[in-house]
Amino acid sequence: MRKGLLKYSYFFLILPIFIFLLIVKSSIESNFTPERVLYTYLVLYLFSILISNKKIKFYYISIIYIISIVLTYFELCYSLLYHERLTTSTMFVIMETNSSEISEYLKEYLNYKIILGFIITLTIAFFTLKGVKKLLYQYSRKEVINSIKNDILLLFNNSVVNKIKQAYYYLIDTNTRKLLSSLVLLIIVTFIYIDKNHFKQHIIYQAYEGYNKYKEEQFRYNDFLYGKIKESRRFEAKSNNLLEEKETVVLVIGESTTRSHLQLYNYHRATNPKLDLIKQELVVFEDVISPHTHTIPCLEKMLTLSNYEHYDRKYDGTLIDIMREAGFETSWISNQIPIGIYESLITSIAKSSDNVYFTNLGGEREQKSLDEKVLPHLKKVLSNKSINKKFIIVHLLGTHVQYENRYPKKFNVFNDTPKSIYSSEDIFKTINHYDNAVLYNDFIVSEIIQMLKSSAINEKASLIYLSDHGEDVFETVDMSGHSEAISSKPMYQIPFILWSNNPSQIDSLQQYKSRKYMSDDLLFTIADIANITFNGNEPERSVVNTNYQNRVRRIKDGKDFDELYP
Repeated sequence: MRKGLLKYSYFFLILPIFIFLLIVKSSIESNFTPERVLYTYLVLYLFSILISNKKIKFYYISIIYIISIVLTYFELCYSLLYHERLTTSTMFVIMETNSSEISEYLKEYLNYKIILGFIITLTIAFFTLKGVKKLLYQYSRKEVINSIKNDILLLFNNSVVNKIKQAYYYLIDTNTRKLLSSLVLLIIVTFIYIDKNHFKQHIIYQAYEGYNKYKEEQFRYNDFLYGKIKESRRFEAKSNNLLEEKETVVLVIGESTTRSHLQLYNYHRATNPKLDLIKQELVVFEDVISPHTHTIPCLEKMLTLSNYEHYDRKYDGTLIDIMREAGFETSWISNQIPIGIYESLITSIAKSSDNVYFTNLGGEREQKSLDEKVLPHLKKVLSNKSINKKFIIVHLLGTHVQYENRYPKKFNVFNDTPKSIYSSEDIFKTINHYDNAVLYNDFIVSEIIQMLKSSAINEKASLIYLSDHGEDVFETVDMSGHSEAISSKPMYQIPFILWSNNPSQIDSLQQYKSRKYMSDDLLFTIADIANITFNGNEPERSVVNTNYQNRVRRIKDGKDFDELYP
């Protein structure tokens, strides 16, 4: 490699990073300044001035460069997929994610383009570092700077440049001056870096900040659920039905299921044959949305007193607390893996139940953990006739990515060409997998209803089924999945279905099925269905209450969903 090219090797330490960051900026909506992240790496590289040993200096530069290029490439891929940078919310999702979910995520989204891009990036890094090494070992800093200076002088030869040249020669006249000038430069650059908070836009800082907030949130949750706060928390919740009256309330929470792929909501495929057969026993609410596009914030609001307007009310009480205080034995049956990197916040809520059953313990085999595994545990809980009042939460894997792992072979029904504004064999295959998963989900929910119906003879029984959030499967955007940054309509639209063994109740509630509703008020609807009153109850937030009041359904950044998607 000729010296003419070698002298610019340091420049190539920054160039690909800058290009990647510019692409990140073009693909997101937030106020992101690439130069501020680039500044971080410039400061780190400047510290190499203080290292006299060439070998150590090369290793130091290499480590900074490899870390910077890998992190920036990761951020590039993430922003192109989700149209957002790594945020605190992203870190919450990552911390709640287990190894099986990570494996499925990589299988779904890691494609040859990402791998090829990474190989090209590493190849560029290899040749860049090779040039830097030759530059360090074969040429002195003075030679390199003089060579670059001469190139500049060819373009600019005036009095200003000459004065800069004189100042430069003065500064490097002795080793002492050289060292002092380097230290002064480092101090000035570092001061500007810290004073202007450039570091706060770096992906490492964002990750660190998100991790700290997650741990703080987890500590508050555990104190809230199990600490002294729990002992002092009372709602004076009571059932307005007779204590000796037997009744069962079941809440079935799906996963990543958008209502636009359900036959019950006029989807063009028969994805709900079993529920459609008992449609007269159901109230199918037509316009219910989730407050977010990710499980954690959705379930936090669904299962606590929190809602979009009053986020901190999640520390005022949970649905399980209220049901227990009202005299119900509570059970949590889940096919979701109970832990992420740390114990899931939702798992903490689940463990406050009287009975807890996790059917999916993670690992490679459990990636295909089918939702039918919850049925034996549900049967066991329902068969206990010594308990008068039961409240049961069944948490399904539903239609979680990877869709092909969510159903057994006999439910592989849809293999023809689906309707979509996007067209490719892979897209058609993905949509078919998703619809087959919805078909299997229909079977599971209908089985739960049949089990409840059989066990609740001469007893009151009711069930609500909804999904935590929706999913866009090549419906309005060219992707399958969910992202708060993209926030497409299907990512919020969820099924919300009520079943009861009291036909008159179903008939009376049909008048409410067109109400606009958001699932962050689910707790109040459950309390209404169970005929429970408690301190802090807001019946106007229950979709089945005569006093229900429409509210603005706020989603991403406080936007009005109904104005955004009229």
